Amino acid sequence: MLNFNGIDFSDIVIVNDVKRPILPPQKLVALSIVGRQGSFLFYKQSEAYTIDVKITIKGQSYEDLRAKVRTLAERLYTEDVAPLIFSDEPDKYIMAVVSDDSELDEIYTIGQGTIKFYCPDPFWYAVDDDIFTYTGPGAYEFSRKGTADSFPKIEIQGTNTSGSITISDGNNTMTFTGQLLSGETLVLDSDLITAYILKTNGDKVPVMDKLSNLDFPVLKKGTNTLSVTVSGGATISQVKIYCKSRWL
Repeated sequence: MLNFNGIDFSDIVIVNDVKRPILPPQKLVALSIVGRQGSFLFYKQSEAYTIDVKITIKGQSYEDLRAKVRTLAERLYTEDVAPLIFSDEPDKYIMAVVSDDSELDEIYTIGQGTIKFYCPDPFWYAVDDDIFTYTGPGAYEFSRKGTADSFPKIEIQGTNTSGSITISDGNNTMTFTGQLLSGETLVLDSDLITAYILKTNGDKVPVMDKLSNLDFPVLKKGTNTLSVTVSGGATISQVKIYCKSRWL
């Protein structure tokens, strides 16, 4: 089964083969020095990659085949990346967009070809994310799915006028000192490296200048402890953690 952008393609295509790498391509940045064996490895990063999906389309007639090809084209076309899911891992998705040529070899009522999905973000994410909700400040212990570090989104409801709200994952700590009114939500997005207040009317007001630093929380695979503390009269009524659990 192939599901892209929320659409199941099993009614028009047969998936013959899917080529997925064991790991995303690993880019290494290293320096070699004359007279020294080997090199110095400075860092490495996972890069974007392409998933090749070989498909077959069967029509009742040549006209029916062409109609199915038009339907396939309409479903595949997106302006931006969209979730891509395969039936052998229905609990995970990767953000992808169709790239390059997608030619189809046709023999009367049968067409075969390869769809190339370009994945700029090389990680797979949980279809049903790990989401945890707590009331009041404290140290929250929870366990999330996945095999790779994830960058959560944290929503905090409460109040603050002259105090502060501090968030820590044990390694990264940041403090918010801005104003937070009753009914508003402080949103900290580690993935997008941004922070804003969600007003009661739906407006988003940036508050990056009200943060002590940009050390946003990072979640490890398995068990994590995230603490949210207050000072100076600040209060917390709810903390909601979207883990954005992911796999390599």
